[in-house]
Amino acid sequence: MANYYQKLTEYYRDLRFRAQAKAAENNARARKDERWRKIDNRLSDIERELAFAELNGEEEKRLALEAEKKELSAEAESVLRSLGLTRRELAPVYACEKCGDTGFIGSAPCACYKKALKNIAVGDIGIDLNGAAEIDENELTDENKRKAYRLMQRFADKFPDSKRKNFIFLGTTGTGKTMIALSAAARVAKRGYNVLFLTSFELNNVFLEYHSLFSAERNVLMDSLVKADLLVIDDLGAEQNFRNVTNHYLVSLLGERNLKNLSTIVTTNLTSDEILARYDERIFSRLFDKRQSAVIHFVGKDMRLET
Repeated sequence: MANYYQKLTEYYRDLRFRAQAKAAENNARARKDERWRKIDNRLSDIERELAFAELNGEEEKRLALEAEKKELSAEAESVLRSLGLTRRELAPVYACEKCGDTGFIGSAPCACYKKALKNIAVGDIGIDLNGAAEIDENELTDENKRKAYRLMQRFADKFPDSKRKNFIFLGTTGTGKTMIALSAAARVAKRGYNVLFLTSFELNNVFLEYHSLFSAERNVLMDSLVKADLLVIDDLGAEQNFRNVTNHYLVSLLGERNLKNLSTIVTTNLTSDEILARYDERIFSRLFDKRQSAVIHFVGKDMRLET
């Protein structure tokens, strides 16, 4: 069972450690320079002397110290530049300046915390699209595969404003369904959208974990599926159909995504009749809703598009 909150605690601990270690390294580098040590030590003395001058009401001394501080600060910046450093780099530079890489502002979660939690959950499921290989259209010897490839590239380039939100790829094994779906998903992801690509087996595992969890983590799991800009379910029908789990959560997932007008691509070796028989009418109607979905048939060297 994934412990996302423990992973998140470790994530922020590592972020803070790296920022603090880098600042310590920069300070050590600066302190090796005699000019910097002299200036830095004198600036520290000035701060203490200023505090006493203000406390004792010594206005003339305070003004002299402020002038000296200004002059030395400018000299300090010059010395740091010669060392390839800035004053900012002597203190920890946190990834999130709002929370200082703690994940919280006071007792409230920072915006970065919610984003990091979602990323950790998503990172546990699906395929890493960063490693997806580009398809060379010239290597697609089948004209119908090229048509499907071009269609899905246009979908990816127009995303999320394409006319059809959902695509169902029907066809036997080895007809290019997964390859073309993966290519489109990677293209959308490269444009900065949140994309999840997972097999029906992986999806079923998420459903099972969600079904068994009774903590706040369960909502993180389902939200990552429901709210992804593009969700790809590969090889639907290959998973085991668990009673009160598979159908129940699949119909909910597809329904919520359709209501939110979010795109889903499904590939399957099943025919439409087999999908209706294996699942139920609610799942069938959400997959094949002509208002939102286009069906592409991959049959050997033939491709037929239903809209």
